[in-house]
Amino acid sequence: MKQTGSARFRQRKISVKQPLLILRQSDISDIDDEQQREIQQIETGVEKGEEEEHHLQAAINASLAAAAGAKVQQIYIPTPDASKVFDGYSKYYTRKFSEPSTYIRFSSTVEDTSGCPYCLDEVDFEFLEKINSTKRSASQKCSEDMFETIIQQFENAIAERQPFLSTDVSQILPFEDLESAFKEFNLPVYLNYAKIIYPHWRSRRIARHGKPIMYTLKFEEGEKDDSDPYACFRRREFRQVRKTRRSDTQSSEKLRRLRAEMEAARTLTEMVMRRESLRRDLLQLEWDAFKQRSMLKDLKRKLGIKGDDEELVTRKKKQATADTAPIRISVPKVAEIDLITLSDVYKKREGAIEAAIEDKLARRCDQDVGWEDYTEVVAGWLGIFEDGIFFSNNL
Repeated sequence: MKQTGSARFRQRKISVKQPLLILRQSDISDIDDEQQREIQQIETGVEKGEEEEHHLQAAINASLAAAAGAKVQQIYIPTPDASKVFDGYSKYYTRKFSEPSTYIRFSSTVEDTSGCPYCLDEVDFEFLEKINSTKRSASQKCSEDMFETIIQQFENAIAERQPFLSTDVSQILPFEDLESAFKEFNLPVYLNYAKIIYPHWRSRRIARHGKPIMYTLKFEEGEKDDSDPYACFRRREFRQVRKTRRSDTQSSEKLRRLRAEMEAARTLTEMVMRRESLRRDLLQLEWDAFKQRSMLKDLKRKLGIKGDDEELVTRKKKQATADTAPIRISVPKVAEIDLITLSDVYKKREGAIEAAIEDKLARRCDQDVGWEDYTEVVAGWLGIFEDGIFFSNNL
């Protein structure tokens, strides 16, 4: 039955690749409260599951209050301080680099090759100094490497035997049950210091509410951690494509087409390579022939042989294709005619021009019949005036 005020969820299919969350009866009330979906008023720029982080909400509320006109202190989301300089950087990180013969040496992980993964902090260092202060000789003191190894053995043993320790912290195994984890060292020194370090490790585990002492990446364990902003590497649900006969046929057709295109590309590449190889061989033969002709020419000069140099000229013959065969055309013999000089051509052209002019004048005379020509009268008048030219409007 649907509860009042609760959001409506769409049922999702169960996937065999995703582990299911096992709930107890005491956890059902908390699940109902976490499944409430809030309608976001503004865009925060982060994922919906991370919008409930208290630093982000404080920054959003401060910005809304400042936009309304209230005077509030500006709040920033805290980030790790990266301004510190490590003192021993030059000791562990040198600039000398020698290129290896192969890049891949082995397939082990970083955790398997970096030694003990646990690193002691300020609390552990104070406890270690307190232990060593009671020892007189240096051989009896516990070293930092030994301390880290013992703490790591406790962490590995409790993770193997009590993986769900965070549910009940008071049920941590005693030292007698974890003593077998130090048998592989086969050293009584480790066992003696393990008895001294066990209360310190147990108190730190209780302070961490059963979680590992050394901080590690928090992975998503189920849908319950969907709203946790500190969960890393979250799983995403992808909708599987429904397979049908049509999709299978299209996929097969695409694969066949791709194979045909790849084979065509390979064939073209082989043909181009063969063509370029033939061109290279042809150029080499032409160069050899040129050198032989040069040697023949020098030899003729030394021996004083004069004659045609046709053998020194490269004449490429046209290759006849297989489809077309050479065709012989019989050309009829042309009768011998007298040669015509250039002067005869000029005379013939001038005679044609003069005949065309005379013909044009004769036709003009025939058109002027019955008309009187005043050009001679005007020319006589123009000869009277020596100082200028006078034109009469009465003409």
